[in-house]
Amino acid sequence: MRKIELQNYLVKLTRENGEVESKPYNVKESIISCFLHPALKLTGRELLLRGKLTKQIEEANGSILIEEENYRKLKQAFERIEGFTRNDMELVRRVLEAEEIEVEEIENILKQKKSVKGRRET
Repeated sequence: MRKIELQNYLVKLTRENGEVESKPYNVKESIISCFLHPALKLTGRELLLRGKLTKQIEEANGSILIEEENYRKLKQAFERIEGFTRNDMELVRRVLEAEEIEVEEIENILKQKKSVKGRRET
């Protein structure tokens, strides 16, 4: 699985009068926009399949763990879309360099806990 940080970050925007202003960059919306971008020419079926991950992203707090199959699709989207700017650099880094996380199956963890239950050492 891959872990992607979803917290917004600040980007600097220059107004027409030359003033520099910091604004939050909406990470979740940007990831979803790239994942469903028209340039990817998704079929209706693929759009629906990707909808499951977009919902998980919308509902996540802080970060999200993504299964390898979905991560591969997300990574391909970010590698295929053109037109990223300096403000997108942190977002692209978070996706393309997402940390790989080893996850044990819950069943294995529960079995280990059950076998230890009631065996206290003093």
